[in-house]
Amino acid sequence: MEQKEKIVKIAKSVGIFLLGALLVYAIMSFTVVNNLKADNVELAKALDTSRYEAPRLLEDAKAQSESGNYSKAKLTLTTLFENQPGSQEAAEGRALLMTIEDEELAANNRWEAALPQIREEWFNTMSEKLLAESDEERLELEKNLNKIITDAWDKAKSKVREEWATEG
Repeated sequence: MEQKEKIVKIAKSVGIFLLGALLVYAIMSFTVVNNLKADNVELAKALDTSRYEAPRLLEDAKAQSESGNYSKAKLTLTTLFENQPGSQEAAEGRALLMTIEDEELAANNRWEAALPQIREEWFNTMSEKLLAESDEERLELEKNLNKIITDAWDKAKSKVREEWATEG
């Protein structure tokens, strides 16, 4: 009987120990998770702040404008105006926006002026390419004409014979 009581006592001790360890683990996990959530919120705010910093947005818009990506530069400036409307960079951005619109208009005008010549060059190049392909196909067809006709005759010979027999 003593042996059984010892085993029960050991089992209870192990159970209590495991329950205590589980409780400590749950408390630690809860604390760590809450701390990480708070850190995550703080980092998200910092990211938003850095993402919408007026100097960075203005520099991005300038770089995009210089590379000729006017639509992206306008979008960046719109973001600047929405997130930092009263900043000095926003005022500078408005002047930059007018410059970008002028550059975009000039680029569009240059394109419209060059379009007829570009189209004609493209048309001539495409015509030459298609004619060359057509000539190659015609030469290939001429080379293989006898073989093509012979193959077609072999396939149609029996049908032609039947038609000939019914006519005659």
